[in-house]
Amino acid sequence: LSASFLNKMATKVEEPSDTILIRRKTFTEEKFQDKYELEPVLPKELTLERLKRKSKEYYHKKKENPCKSTRLIPIFTWLSHYKLRAWIVPDIISGITVGVMQIPQGMSYALLAGQHPIYGLYTAFFPVLLYAVFGTSRHTSMGSFAITSLMLGSAVSSAVPDPTFNQTTPKDEQDILWKEVYDERILLGAAAALIGGIFLLGLSILNLGIIVIYLSDPMVSGFTCGNAVQVFVSQLKGLFGVSAGSYSGPLNIIWVIRDVIVNLTTLDAEGRTRVSATVVISAICVIFLLGVKEINERYKKKLPLGIPIPGEIIVVIVGTGVSYGADLAGNFNVDIIGDIPSGLPVPKPPPTDKYSIVVGYAIPIAIIGYAVAVSMAKIFGNTFGYKIRPNQELVAYGRHKQSVSSFFFCFPAFPSMSRSCVQVDSGGKTQLVAILSALLMLLVLLWIGPVFASIPNACLASIVAVAIKGMLRKARDLPPIWRISKLDGITWLLAMLATVFLDVILGLLVGVLVSLLCVVFRTQMVAAEKLAHVDDTEVYRKAGSFKKPVEEDKDIIVIAFRGALHFANKQFLAKSIMTSSGIDPGIELSRKKKLDAIRKKAILESVSVIENGGTTSVEITNGGNINSGVMIEGNPHAEGVLNTVDAIVDEQDKPKRVKCIVLDCSQISFMDCPGVKFINKTFEDYRTLDVTMLLANVCSEVAHVLKVGGFIEKYGDDVIFLSVHDAVTWWQSRATRDTIYDEQFTTTRM
Repeated sequence: LSASFLNKMATKVEEPSDTILIRRKTFTEEKFQDKYELEPVLPKELTLERLKRKSKEYYHKKKENPCKSTRLIPIFTWLSHYKLRAWIVPDIISGITVGVMQIPQGMSYALLAGQHPIYGLYTAFFPVLLYAVFGTSRHTSMGSFAITSLMLGSAVSSAVPDPTFNQTTPKDEQDILWKEVYDERILLGAAAALIGGIFLLGLSILNLGIIVIYLSDPMVSGFTCGNAVQVFVSQLKGLFGVSAGSYSGPLNIIWVIRDVIVNLTTLDAEGRTRVSATVVISAICVIFLLGVKEINERYKKKLPLGIPIPGEIIVVIVGTGVSYGADLAGNFNVDIIGDIPSGLPVPKPPPTDKYSIVVGYAIPIAIIGYAVAVSMAKIFGNTFGYKIRPNQELVAYGRHKQSVSSFFFCFPAFPSMSRSCVQVDSGGKTQLVAILSALLMLLVLLWIGPVFASIPNACLASIVAVAIKGMLRKARDLPPIWRISKLDGITWLLAMLATVFLDVILGLLVGVLVSLLCVVFRTQMVAAEKLAHVDDTEVYRKAGSFKKPVEEDKDIIVIAFRGALHFANKQFLAKSIMTSSGIDPGIELSRKKKLDAIRKKAILESVSVIENGGTTSVEITNGGNINSGVMIEGNPHAEGVLNTVDAIVDEQDKPKRVKCIVLDCSQISFMDCPGVKFINKTFEDYRTLDVTMLLANVCSEVAHVLKVGGFIEKYGDDVIFLSVHDAVTWWQSRATRDTIYDEQFTTTRM
């Protein structure tokens, strides 16, 4: 065996097993692709030929696999795989539980939406039944939703304010005035449902189910918390039994609180009796509901069959019984729901003259409702192992649920988190739960509904106030969000504050705009950092992050840009290069221009070199007078003069600076046209200043953009290296060769 082989084996034995030993040539990107016969991955361009090819592929795919009814009507999918013995009992129990919960929530959220409670029961029947057929989520509970109900209530209350009457107005006349208001408001609510459904259907046609990605989690959390505050304040008049005006726009919450306070402080004897009775009812209901929720959360697993205690329906039943038996409306003047008609409404399209009034609210309601619904559906889908199709959800919400339901006097309906959690906790497996709950609601609409005519409004207000407890808990999201990202924390705060103090719609708009601005800031203010070489490795890390001082090559620097390069952030990269290298191309080029002018003007009759205290300067004289602005063409001593000036400039005026800049492009995912122009201009400026610039870790998409942008044609492929270490090694070997050549040349001349 040869001695060299034994030495290699000894070296391998001494090295630890986790040591990486690499020995290869330095590669530019072009040489690496040539050696290993790689083809760069180019971005796909939108051409007529590609469109034709894609159209043919789509046609043949549909021809071979025609769209089945299971895709258009998802109910067939889960029905065909339904496990009767394992799922039927949990679905029945869950269906009854959710249906019982739908009754009080439907009536409560209808009042929140500015509607008569009967329309909340309609909304708990028609949309629920339609979604069970056309929706893809098996665990979301459709019906009235607090946030969208509040948004609708703000719209309809502004368009059709509450009726005004004094305390001497007879009860029958008050009921007639309220009926006229409710009849007008439901037309606006149905119109909002139809417009929102058409909007969602349009998104489904354009395959834009991913629109929800523009609603960030911090924004939705802050918006939800702000809505919870709005919902709670809107229920104060029901909790205290006083009236308050209908307001919309900025500071509407302040005016509602003002009205409640003013009315509470200006009560007569009859008013004090009503308020006292209402406050007692509200306090009992709130305490009972909070206690039931606490029991359900703490002892969920110990409850019979895992079914939570239906606190809301207990409040409705007991409240109705006590109100009817004690005649709270007659003896204490407590506000009650009043007449609830039985039966189903005759379908009728919303009048067209209402569309323009609510269109500004209908689209935001549809977006928020769909965003929350799909987010919730994806959570349940991932938990229980089935797929949610966002575009089919748009079809279900748009074409079938909202549009069709609007003909039956339903306002916009979306899933409720509280009901959905109850459906999951009670063991629901499929949308059979929704069908059973809709059948229970049908029973209420046909026969049981009028029984609830005596329920006090305070009971429903208490149900809403307690139901938003989870929404108010969103305030807990702020501290962890703030710790992770200050921009996300600011988004949360602004979305919440705008929703509370401006308006629900304005709060949504502010939240979305701030979220998009955060994206702009993050892509514009991209960090660029100087890298340092870790000894005996090909690894480079941020300079200044080492505990021990690292020896650096002063002639070369490595800069990493941590984001895409485009028109909005190219100046950040330029500033980072100038800061790290200490070279400002604008100043240096101007200085170089001035020095070149001096060299040209130095062709004079004589040049005096003056040494004063170790300082060397040039004094240009012409006939005994100092004149640096005269240039004499064809001076016989021109060559010697120029050499003298160049020597002085090189010795003193030329600053010590880096000679090579390597730009790490590993995190530059794309580069636009201004970015390519910036790279071209930067290379040109620094080359003029005799500073070599190199690129490393360039992805194929960016390499393609550089090629079509003229960079490769101008500077060649040999300035783009496979890695940072390749670029540094190549330059250092070249610098070493140049130094050896200069020394040999100097020795030879001597």
